[in-house]
Amino acid sequence: MAINAPSGVNSGPNLQSLGLKSPMEVIDILGMLKIDGDPVIKDDKAFLDPRVKAKEVMEYFMKNFNVNPKELPHLASVVKHEMKRGLKA
Repeated sequence: MAINAPSGVNSGPNLQSLGLKSPMEVIDILGMLKIDGDPVIKDDKAFLDPRVKAKEVMEYFMKNFNVNPKELPHLASVVKHEMKRGLKA
């Protein structure tokens, strides 16, 4: 018997199918980026607190690119694949 999420609850994308291990990996990948020379996380202390780091990453992408937090795993997957591809080149 399969257990389904309650109606109206979206569990989000399957991280494993995107090549990601956990929600925190999404935040870690996106948090280390610099976009046009601007770091996603500006306060170094945020790297020590996962909640603050996640909040800053989500706010950065929503404010600058209108990217919904549910879309961040897809973005992180693309970044991770590009990083791996760059290492192989």
